[in-house]
Amino acid sequence: MILMYLFSGVVLNNQLQMKRKYISESIKKQYLLISARLSIGLARSGTFEQPIEEVGASGDMSVIVPILDSPEFVIRCLRSLEMYATRAEVILIDDGSVMRETLDILDDFHNRKNWPLIRNEKSVGHSRACEAGARLATRPYLCFLNSDTVVTPWSWSAAKQAFESDPKIAVTGPSSSWAITRQVVAKAKDYRHYWNDCQIFAFAQKYVNEHKDSELVDLTEISGLAFFIRRDVWETFGGFDENLPDYGNESELCIRLLKSGWRVVWTQNSYIHHFGNVSYAEEKKNKSFSARTYILKKHGYRHYPSRKV
Repeated sequence: MILMYLFSGVVLNNQLQMKRKYISESIKKQYLLISARLSIGLARSGTFEQPIEEVGASGDMSVIVPILDSPEFVIRCLRSLEMYATRAEVILIDDGSVMRETLDILDDFHNRKNWPLIRNEKSVGHSRACEAGARLATRPYLCFLNSDTVVTPWSWSAAKQAFESDPKIAVTGPSSSWAITRQVVAKAKDYRHYWNDCQIFAFAQKYVNEHKDSELVDLTEISGLAFFIRRDVWETFGGFDENLPDYGNESELCIRLLKSGWRVVWTQNSYIHHFGNVSYAEEKKNKSFSARTYILKKHGYRHYPSRKV
């Protein structure tokens, strides 16, 4: 009888644990939404003045944005560029979008801002789209920017300063809310889909101020969410590997650069928000394995990036 009672108690406890686990998963999104709204010190409305050095640094950037639908994210990305990349050369690549809303957004920014717009009837993939945009670029530094990002007032000067501080720095990348590398900021990761743009800017301001004296961090690769590279280096190395499937291209390019004596660095005192797993999400499925196989065959295990996030 005692054994039966103990056994039933164990079963009941296990059932409660399973229910608790189920409930915690089911309310997680609601909890994060409420928590994001209550984020202490992050204003939900207001304006943010961009530092003059950031405005000036944007003038040295050709920002290339490949786009494949997801209009609700594209509009946030382009609006942020309109506000905080005022002197940049912004190049849009419509890589086979089919949604009317996406096409209207691109037409609006193309006509109103006079941003160059390349249109592909069918998608050629993120990397080939980047290359098409780079061929139009005229500024000294390229920034390949995912369309599921929001740039902040603190997006450009850290990259420019890094390039100017050491002629052997070929690639830089900012801190972000989602990345495959150490660039990810844990405080922003959970809330990346829940903060409005004003909260994103408020967080970026606080984060950059806290890291304004941070040193450059050498990495084995920079995440493709916002991939800054010297234009002359890009042209010298021939861009991305044309034989690589449309995944892992930034990683492979970083390997080539490092093997040739260049540096790849993370600028901690900058922040570009990345929602993650939105831009080209469907296109990337099942491509990571083939890309990894190709890179390992070409460069060997010793050079394959270590991604300890």
